[in-house]
Amino acid sequence: MSKKKRIAVKFFFSYAHENMQLATRFKDLILEQMGPSKTYDYQIWRDIENLLPGQDWTKGVKRALKECHLGLLLITPSFLNSKFISEHELPIFVGNQAKACIPILLSPVNFRRHDLKGLKALQIYRYRTSRGNLKNFSDCTKRQREQFCEQLFDRIETRLDDLHLK
Repeated sequence: MSKKKRIAVKFFFSYAHENMQLATRFKDLILEQMGPSKTYDYQIWRDIENLLPGQDWTKGVKRALKECHLGLLLITPSFLNSKFISEHELPIFVGNQAKACIPILLSPVNFRRHDLKGLKALQIYRYRTSRGNLKNFSDCTKRQREQFCEQLFDRIETRLDDLHLK
């Protein structure tokens, strides 16, 4: 039986460094879901893992942004407060000519009072509990975090199907 070749998808992993531990926990769980995908070969670019010592990190980030198919934006107050993210990363994913992205609520933000930097117009992913409540990743139990990523993986695959990547 011949194996169908999976489509390569380059993700840009955008997060605030103040949230590194939480972002790493999320990354580990979502990669666990992405690994056995039938359709897509996920390649996630994350500065801490893909930049080599001595490399110009600004050039590396800009190259990764240019080459990516999709952005995973891990939203927290620190993410929204980051000057670098606001000036260099968000303009790639927000606006009329924006690349596709999936904004994910990693920790609580005040949707009424925080400046969402153009993300307000986009559907931000949150986990829907069995009771219909919406939760950010940091407020989930261990099992809910696993379910968060299981549900998100399905949404990511559906979004990629809609993008018709070749």
